[in-house]
Amino acid sequence: MPMFKKIAKDCDPGCGTVAIGTEVVCITLSIAIGMLFVTNAKAENSPYSFSKGGFQIYESEDKNERLTLGGNVLFRYAYWNWFGTNKGTKTNNDYSFGFQRTRLNLKYTSENMEIFFQPQYVHMFGLPDDAVSNVTGPFGMGGLYYLHNPEENPYDFGVHQAYLRLNNLFGTNLFFKGGRFEYSDGLEVQDKKDGKKFNILKNMRLADRMISPFGWSAFGRSFDGVVAGWDDDRFNLTTSFFYPTQGGWEKDIDETINDIDIFTTTLTAKKGTLLPDTEFAGFFYNYEDKRDCTQRPDNDIHQSDPFYSSHADIEVQMFGGHMLGIYDWGPGQLDTLLWGGVQTGDWYERDHDAYGIAGEIGYQFTKMAWKPWFRTGYFIGSGDSDPSDGDHETFFQMAPGTRKYQLYPYYDLQNNRDFFVQLITKPTKKLTTRMDYHIVQLDESADRWYMGTGPTRKSGCISGYIPRNGGGHDALSQEVSIMLSYALNPQCDLVAFYSHVWGEGVVKNVYEKDNEADYFSLQIQYKF
Repeated sequence: MPMFKKIAKDCDPGCGTVAIGTEVVCITLSIAIGMLFVTNAKAENSPYSFSKGGFQIYESEDKNERLTLGGNVLFRYAYWNWFGTNKGTKTNNDYSFGFQRTRLNLKYTSENMEIFFQPQYVHMFGLPDDAVSNVTGPFGMGGLYYLHNPEENPYDFGVHQAYLRLNNLFGTNLFFKGGRFEYSDGLEVQDKKDGKKFNILKNMRLADRMISPFGWSAFGRSFDGVVAGWDDDRFNLTTSFFYPTQGGWEKDIDETINDIDIFTTTLTAKKGTLLPDTEFAGFFYNYEDKRDCTQRPDNDIHQSDPFYSSHADIEVQMFGGHMLGIYDWGPGQLDTLLWGGVQTGDWYERDHDAYGIAGEIGYQFTKMAWKPWFRTGYFIGSGDSDPSDGDHETFFQMAPGTRKYQLYPYYDLQNNRDFFVQLITKPTKKLTTRMDYHIVQLDESADRWYMGTGPTRKSGCISGYIPRNGGGHDALSQEVSIMLSYALNPQCDLVAFYSHVWGEGVVKNVYEKDNEADYFSLQIQYKF
C-alpha cells in the first residue's frame, strides 16, 4: 500500500514507518478536507445553536447540509488516599492532582454522510513523583499517570477522532464508518425513541464492560479501523475491525497499538421487537494481543518458555448477549438487565476458558417526590483455581472502561464477585444524586486481585492490568460512594464525588500499613 503510506507521511512530516491505523486516519482527513472545499457555501448568516451542537459555520438553504463547530472543556480535581504500605520505596499514598481536557468538534453532515474531526488537548497538574512502589506498584491513579508519563505536569495535543460515516448505502439500510472513532460495547443501538431513561440505564450499566473509549481518564482511548452494518426499525447488525490507540493514562494518544486487533459482531433486536419494552442482543468478540510486552497479568508462576517473558500471546473469543427492559408497573417502573458470556481461546501457552455474568433489577417510584430509583445486582467474573494446570480460567476484559461498575476504580471485573445496591434520586430538576454500596470478593482465592482498564501502551513493561497476590484470601473489600451532579445550565455540569473503601483480607495482605482508602473529585464540564 505505497499510496496509503504517502498520504500518511504527508499528514505527518517526519514519520517513519506508518501504522495502518494512522493511514486510516489520514485518508479520512484527506476525504474530509476535500469535501469541505467542494461544499457550496450559500449561507450568509452563521447562527449559534446549542440544539444543533455548536456554531453553525454553514447551512444549506434546504438544511440538508451543515458544517458545525462545537466542543467541550473538562476540569477535574482529584484527591487520593490509597491503601498504605511500607514495602519498597516511593510509597506516598496521599496526594492530589488535576487536569483539563479540551476537545473541539468539527462536523460536516449531509443527508447520508457525516465527516467528524475531533482534536484534543490535555494538560495535567501536580502528579505525584513518589507514588509508585517498586514492590506493590502504583498508589492509585496518580501513580499510574506518572508511571506512564514520568513528569509532574504532562501535556499533549492529539487527534481523538477523525472519521467518515456513510448511511443508507446503495439505497438500503447499510452503513459504514472508517477512520479513528470511539466504540462502546452495548451501545451499538441508541435510539431516542427508546426513551431517555432506557438509554441512561444502557449507558450506566451495560456499556463499556468489554470495549470502551475510557472517557473517564484524562487522555481517553480511540480505535482505528472500520465499522459497518445494517440498521432498520427492528434489527441492527454491527460488525467492526479495529486497533486500539494508546491512551487512558498514556499521553501519546496518536500511536496506534497495531499488535492488538479486535473484531466484533453484534446483532440487536431493538426494544419491542421480540418482547414489549425489551431489547435483546447477541455478540461475538475476538481479541488478539501480540505486543512486545514484558508484563504478564495472570497468576502463572511457571513460565517455561522465555519467549513469554517479553511477548504477549493472547487470543480470546467471547460469545454472549444481553437483555434490557423497563416496564410500567404499579406506582413506577421496573427495570431488569441480564448480561453475560463465555470465553475460549489461548492465553500464552495455556488454554483459555472463562465466563462473566451480571444480573440486575431496579424499581423507580416515578410519581413520588425525588423519584427514588432503587437498584441491586450481582456480577461474577470467573477466576483461575489452579495456576499450575494447563488452563487459564480468569475472565478477561479486552479494552474496557470499568469505572462505570466501581466508581472508585481499585478493581476490575476479572476474578471477582460483586454485589451492589444503588439509590438514585432527583431532588430538583437540576440535581441528581447517586449512592452505591459494594461487597466484593475474589471468585478464586488462588488467583489475583486485578486492577486495570486494558491496553494503554503499544510495548514495554505495562500490559494494562495490575495483578496483586491476595495471599489465599477471598474477601476483597466493602465500599460506599456518593455522587452529586448539578446542571448549572444546559451546557455546564458540576459533579462532586466521594468514595470510601474498607479493605479486607486480600487488601490487608498487600497493604499492611493502612487497609482503608478514600477518593474525592470535583469536576466541571462545559459543552459548546
